[in-house]
Amino acid sequence: MKARHLLVLLLAATLVGCSSPRDGARDDFERQLRDEGGLTAAQAECVVSLFFSSRSDSDLKEFFERPDLTSAERAEFARLGERCADAS
Repeated sequence: MKARHLLVLLLAATLVGCSSPRDGARDDFERQLRDEGGLTAAQAECVVSLFFSSRSDSDLKEFFERPDLTSAERAEFARLGERCADAS
């Protein structure tokens, strides 16, 4: 969970202080999915792209401020992982 908290802080700073907050948050989130989630670069990019596509900046800020995933988010990430499993 420490890594999740660090990511939350980094992404919150990115969302607040960057001229293109979504890009910075996307890059950081993709990196976490690769480094800690074991996804390939293509899979991580796919998951993040799908996750971000349906969310506003406000939605993303709220997501990254919470320390833990909700059960709905866990289910969504499982579905996204399945959809992106063959990404290359």
